[in-house]
Amino acid sequence: MMNTPYEHYDTRRINAIPITGVAQRLGYELKRAGSVWKTRCPWHEDRHPSLTLYERTNENRCHCFACGKGGSVIDLTMQHSGWTFQEACRWLCNEFCIPTTQEHGHVPLPVPKRVEKPAEPTYTYIPQEMLAGLVSVDNSLCQCLMRMFTPAAVESVAGEYLLGTYNYRDIDEYTVFPNIDARGRVCNLKIQHYDTEPSSLRFAHSDAGCLWLGSLWAKEGRLAKDAEFRSDCLFGEHLLPRYPMQKVALVESPKNAIFGALAFPRMLWVATGNKGALKRRVLQPLQGRDVLVIPDRDAIQAWTETIATMRDLANFVISDFCERQAPSCAEKFDIADYIQQLRQPMPF
Repeated sequence: MMNTPYEHYDTRRINAIPITGVAQRLGYELKRAGSVWKTRCPWHEDRHPSLTLYERTNENRCHCFACGKGGSVIDLTMQHSGWTFQEACRWLCNEFCIPTTQEHGHVPLPVPKRVEKPAEPTYTYIPQEMLAGLVSVDNSLCQCLMRMFTPAAVESVAGEYLLGTYNYRDIDEYTVFPNIDARGRVCNLKIQHYDTEPSSLRFAHSDAGCLWLGSLWAKEGRLAKDAEFRSDCLFGEHLLPRYPMQKVALVESPKNAIFGALAFPRMLWVATGNKGALKRRVLQPLQGRDVLVIPDRDAIQAWTETIATMRDLANFVISDFCERQAPSCAEKFDIADYIQQLRQPMPF
């Protein structure tokens, strides 16, 4: 009767195999994030890369900041395929030509599991020519801005962000905020109207709710009626590849980003669109960047807690600027309110 085969493994040598090479052999897609690499985590259901691979001097391991798990090359291989320690070591030795000592017989090599990629929804992107027909500074927000900044500055910033003008319900001054991703695809177009009366307490503030032209045009038949539009795109995202070394300022509303870009042009201003959109998949294009986060006054605590879970994504610094600058009676106060206080509208 043949004895059960027993193998000896050089675990020190196995765990010295570059962990990025092991991950690639197992079928993972890797993305560079500064000095580390990112991929999907096998310890939990992970649709957006949260596993960090460290491959530096005296460091060859993985760690997930979402679930807190990770480990060595062997740990990653075991978790990925559900293998025992022996099976994982055997496969690694075979793949990377590390000799083993086996006493009896031949043991079949395990086959790693196939990494199934989650199905991505089919999104509708708005044709560039539809946006191009709207781009102008004749909208209500730009009218307000030109009372506080020079027309040349407003035209320059509006041109960078491709602000537009839209006629809705016989009001031809709606401001168009395009959400364009890093690949230049128009995900959707938000429209909003602003009070243009300099003497009004609501000057440069929205006097109506916002609408999305993608949905509106789908209802009108200008786009497919079953169109599905991306909601995970930052306002200003298309500028990130254009200015790869510039420090980024992250705010909530597109209006805040425009005010910030005019008042503090040394930073690249982007916006989530709303408080609840501060999610990893939305912030993914900021990977590896230096990012100053400026929450509205009523969102400082919530944003601080959320950003704390994404420290591996970018170099985030959270500012309580709006809390320090807000009048005591102003529960809601943002960077645009602060800038507007400094630059009172001209009465003509």
